[in-house]
Amino acid sequence: GDDRSRVSAGASRGVGRRPSGRQRVSELELRHLPWSRASWERDADVVVVGSGAAGLTAALTAAGHGRSVLLLTKDDLGGGATPCAQGGLAAAIGPGDNPALHQRDTLDAGAGLCDPAAVATLVSEAPDEIARLAGRGARLERTALHLEGGHSRNRIVSAGGDAIGAEVHRVLLAAVAASPVQVMTRCVALDALTGDRGSVAGVLAGRTGDDGVLRVGTVTARAVILATGGFGQAYATTTNPAGLTGDGLALAARAGAELRDVEFVQFHPTVLWQEAALGQCPLITEALRGAGAVLVDVAGRPVMAGRHPRGDLAPRDVVSSAMQQRMARGDGPGDHLWLDATALGRAVLERDFPTVAALCRARGIDPATEPIPVAPGAHYACGGIRAGLDGRTSVTGLYAVGEAASTGVHGANRLASNSLTEALITGRRAGELLGRNLPEPSAGLRLPAAGPGVNPAVRPGLAAAMSRDAGVMRDHADLERLRQTLRQAPSADTGPAGRRLDLATVEATNLHAVSVLVAVSALARAESRGCHRWRDAPPGSSGQRARHTVVRVDAGRPLVAGPVQIKEEVGA
Repeated sequence: GDDRSRVSAGASRGVGRRPSGRQRVSELELRHLPWSRASWERDADVVVVGSGAAGLTAALTAAGHGRSVLLLTKDDLGGGATPCAQGGLAAAIGPGDNPALHQRDTLDAGAGLCDPAAVATLVSEAPDEIARLAGRGARLERTALHLEGGHSRNRIVSAGGDAIGAEVHRVLLAAVAASPVQVMTRCVALDALTGDRGSVAGVLAGRTGDDGVLRVGTVTARAVILATGGFGQAYATTTNPAGLTGDGLALAARAGAELRDVEFVQFHPTVLWQEAALGQCPLITEALRGAGAVLVDVAGRPVMAGRHPRGDLAPRDVVSSAMQQRMARGDGPGDHLWLDATALGRAVLERDFPTVAALCRARGIDPATEPIPVAPGAHYACGGIRAGLDGRTSVTGLYAVGEAASTGVHGANRLASNSLTEALITGRRAGELLGRNLPEPSAGLRLPAAGPGVNPAVRPGLAAAMSRDAGVMRDHADLERLRQTLRQAPSADTGPAGRRLDLATVEATNLHAVSVLVAVSALARAESRGCHRWRDAPPGSSGQRARHTVVRVDAGRPLVAGPVQIKEEVGA
């Protein structure tokens, strides 16, 4: 694993900019993956990492422009977060609605950190994106629109009641099957291949064998699109599937890309609670509250009464923090509350929310006759790899779309159902950009450095520490304790004298990396804003002007700096 090893030759242009302004070096470090010799090779114009809505759309669009596209997916094509989405696609297509109202709601939810231009683009292009998806054969409900938290109008396009993600995924998978896109399943991107001047032109990847060991190889490409989703598995309880371990964020960080606002982790207020539950837990869609369900405490008192003008449909950061405060009062369970949907009646629940009804029944709960036990769970990364709506990052040749990216749409707190809409828009825009113009080939590509990694046996402890110390409510003592936990994480037992590299080690190392980035970013933000809340500082109390937290990793150490402009042209 010599980081100076040469794997290709050619001309090279461009380099990612370093952060400007004052920098602060963290004590924490990101560790390199403990990989060994590469044994296979592939090549394409564009390599897409991830098979959710953003990645599939990017791959289809680039291939439609005649590019050779290779799509890598860690699991089978049915994995990822997209199939799990219950809410819908946000678009101003209903009577009495318009993009300006959608933009206002998005900016309000984002607590001052949205990019107004990015939001304006999203809300203006959303209706056409819905039409484009329907044109692919998606069975969408575009008249009886749902209402979700933070929205001032019914504008959530659904499918199958509460199964929008499954329908979107079905349509996109069918389109990929009929396209020239090449797909490698059970293949995880490990690190970026870089040129002499820092540009990205491929990935080091590992294919999972029947024995669980990764066969490492190189995939060279003119462009790499990261569509790997979020990192909910960094927490003990999450709505995210098992594969969402921050692989793209960790890869981009080790490649030197700028990361933005990683501290803003949105906790969905209503995750189906079960005693001692760990890992992925079922989501109870926000649309249920839009239909009239109410959050209540042990005495049946409404939790959100008097807390926000929109009550139970306040933005998610407001609801989750209110729930956390109510649970901490000591007049009931300290780990969950209830969502009372009994007033909706059995017919409505079975017709409009069949997924939720089935999830509850499977756990012995009848939502038509009894409240549903719920608690906040890690749900969505509002920050990520700093990118434009067309996927361009601060590093030439590297692109990011979907939840892995921070485009400026979500700010400090994502508005419900904007994410699936954004995934489709950013995927299409990135594919169109690369269809028009690929970066120049890079010269003298280098393999990444190998390192000690992180022992996968510590994952449960790290996840518990993240939930305890970097959860809905935070304080400095908790985050300092988290830093100590992360510093002490043992290395992986790999290499010549240990076991060979496997997926568990890759995921543990990447989760450690994103946990470091969350901890560093959270400690750098001295105020409460959006999804980042100090226990002793309510939002707005600091009087600080809204600013971004931008981090870049140099020689393993995260540097916190001021905002940096994204380059305007591919390969420039």
